[in-house]
Amino acid sequence: MRIPTFIRTSALAGTMLLSGPAAALPESVTRLIQANGIPADSISVVMKRVGAPKALINHQPTVPRNPASVMKLVTTATALNLLGPKHRWQTDALILGHFQGDTLTGDLSLRGGGDPWLVIERFWLLVRQLRERGLTHIRGDLVLDDSLFDRSAIRTEAIDGKSRRSYNTPPNALLVNFGATSLKLDSRMSRLSVIADPPATTVHLTNTVKLDNRSCTDRARRITLNVDEHQAHTGVLIGGTYPINCGQSILRRTLLPHGQYVYGVFKALWQESGGTLSGNWRYGKTPAQATILGQLDSVSLAEVIRYTNKFSNNVMARNLLLTLASEFAPKPATPAKGAQIIHDWLNAVNIAMPNLLIDNGAGLSRDARVTAEGLATLLEAATTLPWWPEFIGSLPIATVDGSLHRRFHGIARPGRLRLKTGLLRGVRTLAGYAIDPAGDTWVVVILHNHARATEPIGIKIQHQLLQTLFENHPRETN
Repeated sequence: MRIPTFIRTSALAGTMLLSGPAAALPESVTRLIQANGIPADSISVVMKRVGAPKALINHQPTVPRNPASVMKLVTTATALNLLGPKHRWQTDALILGHFQGDTLTGDLSLRGGGDPWLVIERFWLLVRQLRERGLTHIRGDLVLDDSLFDRSAIRTEAIDGKSRRSYNTPPNALLVNFGATSLKLDSRMSRLSVIADPPATTVHLTNTVKLDNRSCTDRARRITLNVDEHQAHTGVLIGGTYPINCGQSILRRTLLPHGQYVYGVFKALWQESGGTLSGNWRYGKTPAQATILGQLDSVSLAEVIRYTNKFSNNVMARNLLLTLASEFAPKPATPAKGAQIIHDWLNAVNIAMPNLLIDNGAGLSRDARVTAEGLATLLEAATTLPWWPEFIGSLPIATVDGSLHRRFHGIARPGRLRLKTGLLRGVRTLAGYAIDPAGDTWVVVILHNHARATEPIGIKIQHQLLQTLFENHPRETN
């Protein structure tokens, strides 16, 4: 495994040290957790002004805890600094056969380069590119080449048992539209319609939903899905009840197996563009003699990490970890190789993160671990690294956007709190930056592992901790 020379030889100025006497939790926070029967040793907190010798709050900083989605900060910071904000992925379409006139007699291969954001609008651009280059009829199969990542090394089971939820989609080198299908239900004009978006030739919908006069509140929760996978297609029986004249609801689910999904979506788009595809699909590594007919570059890494962090996209973070492995370790890429690249980079730039355990890079895990001190060290060190503006710009802004657009009202002016959230059963976390009225930047890390952390009291504790920070500094007057 290798780390680029410019990283390996750099020196990190001001690596954070949290030595000295522990700074206890504020009295208001202690009262709050005691009143709710929450043990103080279930939470780790570091709040420190960047450049200061000691932390304002330094509670249980060295205890390894489950970070949930704040693990994405480790993955995205590493990717940004190793790959650079302009890094792009490439998806190729190659011909395996004889191409004459407007007809390919043979197979078309789609070779994935690990693009984490190959959404349907961009996938359509690849289809259009092939049509513009004269291809209309494909008399063969669609070959899916996702060999850049080692699928056998990727954990695919859902940690909450909800494998159809899109946040549990496994990563893939040929990840199209996150593998997700949006079922759009609409009961306008006293009729119920159900359509799949994007359309796929391999999904067969059967609508048995009954209209009723119940409240429109939580209407989508009364819908049931029965998924029946076959070799060539997947049947989806949609049942339950839906209130009359309540407009549209959207259920976003992973309904199709990966290969069936990519083939079905491609064929639907291809036929819509006027093309024909006579064959089926199969997995296969693209032969060296194949000819490239189309190439699609991704959006930049800077855009990818902005979406990954602001909206806590798990599969994008998992693809990022595997991208690190594919770029800096022997192929095929595995999550373990990606985790080692992160450890190597942290060591190379002298960022100490003891007890760091990375398994998928997204934090969608019961095994991942990080300490508040280690994460705070990374966050402070990041302020000295070349791509810090892109990194902080990727974080949700309290009261403004992403996963914080409804959080932390009344604490500080918009733009002052830029924090990544994390949430699993029994885990609530928060990490990022606060900018006080004087313009000083603070590192904030809150790791709470407790059965009640995911209840409303967990948010109240975070709110009180942030409020304490701003109460200790003069408020802005406008």
